[in-house]
Amino acid sequence: MKTLFAAAVPLLLAGCAEPVALPVAGPLTRAASSDTFTPAPSGPAMNYTAHSIAEPADWRQLNDAQAPGAGS
Repeated sequence: MKTLFAAAVPLLLAGCAEPVALPVAGPLTRAASSDTFTPAPSGPAMNYTAHSIAEPADWRQLNDAQAPGAGS
């Protein structure tokens, strides 16, 4: 019962308090204004190379080609 009372008192006191006025949203509206807007650059964002879909190759040949001392 003491725990319930200790939890309820701050909630009741906060409910009776006068609400705090919200600050003016000046910085928020300036950040969203159109004079600071810069459009995204045109063109691809990354160096993307398209690859066609193919059947899986032999993994042993791929591994040997990429391993140190390839071709041995």
